[in-house]
Amino acid sequence: MPPLTLANVLPHLANYVTRLRPAQITDPNHPDYGALINPEYDLPDVHYTVEFLVSSAYLALADSTYEKHLAEATAAAASINRAQRESGLIDLLSVNYDSAPDASFAVQKLCTVVELARSFGVQGSAWSELLQMVETFIRRAVGGIVSGGFHTPNHRWVMVSALVQAKALYSDLDVEAAVEAYLAEGIDIDPEGAFIERSVSIYDAIVDRSLLFIAEHWKAPVALEAAIRNLTFDLHLLHADGTAETGLSRRQDHGTRDVPLGLASCYLLAYRLHSQLEFVEAAQFLWNQTEAQGTRYAGHLPWLTYALLRVGDPPATEGRIPENYAHHYPVNGLWRVRRGLLSATLFRDATRLLSFVYGAAELSSVRISFTYFGGLTGRFIGDSLTVDQEGATLRSEGRRNPRRPGYELPLGRPVPPDRWEETLHERALRRLPPLTSILRVIETHDCHGHGFDLHFTTLDGLHGVAAQIAFDFAPGGVWETAETRLQPSADQVIFLKQNWATMRYGNDVIYLAPGAYAHGMWQMREAEPAPNHVRVLLTFRTPVNHLIQLRAYRGLRP
Repeated sequence: MPPLTLANVLPHLANYVTRLRPAQITDPNHPDYGALINPEYDLPDVHYTVEFLVSSAYLALADSTYEKHLAEATAAAASINRAQRESGLIDLLSVNYDSAPDASFAVQKLCTVVELARSFGVQGSAWSELLQMVETFIRRAVGGIVSGGFHTPNHRWVMVSALVQAKALYSDLDVEAAVEAYLAEGIDIDPEGAFIERSVSIYDAIVDRSLLFIAEHWKAPVALEAAIRNLTFDLHLLHADGTAETGLSRRQDHGTRDVPLGLASCYLLAYRLHSQLEFVEAAQFLWNQTEAQGTRYAGHLPWLTYALLRVGDPPATEGRIPENYAHHYPVNGLWRVRRGLLSATLFRDATRLLSFVYGAAELSSVRISFTYFGGLTGRFIGDSLTVDQEGATLRSEGRRNPRRPGYELPLGRPVPPDRWEETLHERALRRLPPLTSILRVIETHDCHGHGFDLHFTTLDGLHGVAAQIAFDFAPGGVWETAETRLQPSADQVIFLKQNWATMRYGNDVIYLAPGAYAHGMWQMREAEPAPNHVRVLLTFRTPVNHLIQLRAYRGLRP
């Protein structure tokens, strides 16, 4: 793969700017002259415009032949100045108005243009006019950011980053009180290296980048320490193809499967402050997985270009990341296993109990459900996750709803309809035993491939309750048993009644055995559906004691 260098990234950034350019309003008489129209909204968009402005400036800094486009960047800069509200803040058209966090995202990027321009010693009227426009925007925005407030945890560090970056460029700005007020809250990172939002594919990069800027421009050593810890944690959430395990995320990347290329610039910037060659390897690895994918990851190219302009080309590496480990993260309720192509995660406090990836083959989730009073009562959720030398065990107590399993009894007095809900807690219950159960997961390697034994056992509860284990596969595979071979479509449900089956994705195969069939409910009541997946069901009636072989291999056979 091409090495991660400025020379190799720059053509991709140039293509990105070329694709953005037609969206710029070029009529000088238009009130939004210079702004870019966001095609998603068909409206002038400050964020879209800043992206174009900053990317154009980076190109001109890296290669003077691109300076001919600085006039377009200057027109864009003039438009974002006009778009500022009286407060100096800007809008995020989809949700936030008069927004300090969104102004901070813009200031973060614009400050890098001024910083690099000074470092490179740029000259000429084109640069002078652009930088003056950018300075005007930054100064006005800072006045609003210091008292503007935020919505989400990551916003705080973007805002602090923008303030300290601006202060480093314009020393007369008064930001100290606001910066120290936010830093006094402490950085929201746990002992294992995860932030509150636990968003490896989106917000971790935003927070890490912000913390690295804070560490550079302010006396805040905890910022660098937190960024290093999170970047190390995220290394162990990557699959062999560079995509990330997002089952922990509390944001919109939850359950998605993308390469977190945004982290690559953070790894490079962190390496400059904390010489850890593993971070350079990680940046190269992420670049290797995305470089050939064209426009899909283009939005990450500006920050990657900035990092290369700032730190220079990194040392040459092969782009290797940790790929042979089993780690238990008790704070986050996670057991992660990587063995080359194999990548698996066991989750506590979730209905998605297990994810299992082997190269291109993907079992997105394993879920267990019972027709036992519905809702959380009927879903296996790991209340505890214990790990030993052989494997891990999830235990579900079946007590997530304090009034189930059970039945309400009469109060023996009038109950007005409008007080029905508030009187529920006054009612006595006829209680039934909770469905306590365990899922024991043991790593193994045998004639069927590399993977796990899954031993599901019920320990308590009524007999005869319908149960299922759902294996939710990514679409696109070929399903095969001793008797059948087919290409299932998304949203299809398959019962594996007995024996074995495989799901093949090209050369990569997931093996499952043995099946089980005790009922034919396609969609058990209140069991979570699996939209856009192929669901394979094993069905039971309690009590259950079933051992499942889950394996994977590459090629025609193990």
